[in-house]
Amino acid sequence: MKKWWSVSLIAFSLAVLALSLSPRSAHAADAESEKLASLGRALRYTLKTTGPASPIDTGGAAILVKAPLPAVRKLVTSYGSYKTLISPFDQSRVLAKRKGSSEVYLQVPILNGAAHIWTVADMSPPTKDGADEVISGRFKRGNVADFRARWRLRAVDDQHTILKLEIFVAPKLPFPPSAVTTQLVRAADKAVTAVRDRAEGKPPSSVRATTASAAAPGGSPQPTASAPTPAASSSAPAGQTAGQNPAGQTAGQNGDAAAPAPSPASVSTLPPADDASVHRSKDVARR
Repeated sequence: MKKWWSVSLIAFSLAVLALSLSPRSAHAADAESEKLASLGRALRYTLKTTGPASPIDTGGAAILVKAPLPAVRKLVTSYGSYKTLISPFDQSRVLAKRKGSSEVYLQVPILNGAAHIWTVADMSPPTKDGADEVISGRFKRGNVADFRARWRLRAVDDQHTILKLEIFVAPKLPFPPSAVTTQLVRAADKAVTAVRDRAEGKPPSSVRATTASAAAPGGSPQPTASAPTPAASSSAPAGQTAGQNPAGQTAGQNGDAAAPAPSPASVSTLPPADDASVHRSKDVARR
């Protein structure tokens, strides 16, 4: 009997010790998931940009996705589908793959389609960072001074995932930093919301808005306006293009003639980034 009590006491002590040593991140993840679940939409935030520092803050957004982490990861890494998954992008293409990384071309229309901003970025394979799975984008070239992006995924349980996007764009034109940050936050919100909707099998927000308009008494479908994107932060004043896209084309004022993405064979003809831009390619600082 005495031996039985000793074994029970040891087991109880080990259980208490295990609970006391549990990572705080697990409790934080639970609290964060509960907050995002109650919010029902993306939570926007900003981070100070370092490595190197910039007066433009990094824009971020977090959302709870009712889907397993592998399903969310598959959407996030479907870079060639961004043009249909995330509405600001009118061109997205994987130019090359090597050692788990993807070289990706992204293009966004600005000035109602009169010009485009574009970038070629290296997207890293998923890596572990504590409880998070991280996918980082590093600027290689483009008609912006710098671009950085970081997706963060965390499994809450087998059917729920916390998804975050932190994005930084430095335009070559002297726009107010606060105005650029505002656009980055909105873009991050739109991106994580689009991934959540696709993962949960919901129609795109633009389709839902059009359907709601048509269903309203006396209503008729109306075209939905696109929310500002980080591209808009890099736009030139009216009548001035923001830089030639890698295909050497710009669209008309109505935005119907978007420039095609470059083929892998033409990547070497893309305008090179200057040394200062290339060196500004470290990851966005963690919180």
